[in-house]
Amino acid sequence: MKNPALSLWLSSAHRVAGWWMGHGANALRRQQRTMLAEMTKAASGGAARPKRRKPRPPAKRKAP
Repeated sequence: MKNPALSLWLSSAHRVAGWWMGHGANALRRQQRTMLAEMTKAASGGAARPKRRKPRPPAKRKAP
């Protein structure tokens, strides 16, 4: 026999479990990114390469 109450309960339990698993996976990814950044910084001597900017072209003057 089918039990609609059990089906509803299992559906909501599955939804909650998926939510928790998603948050756990995201927390794990954040930790991995942080650890990788720290290891990269330590391996490179802690000095990050400065970002280069393109020089701005000189401002054009209006003719009087």
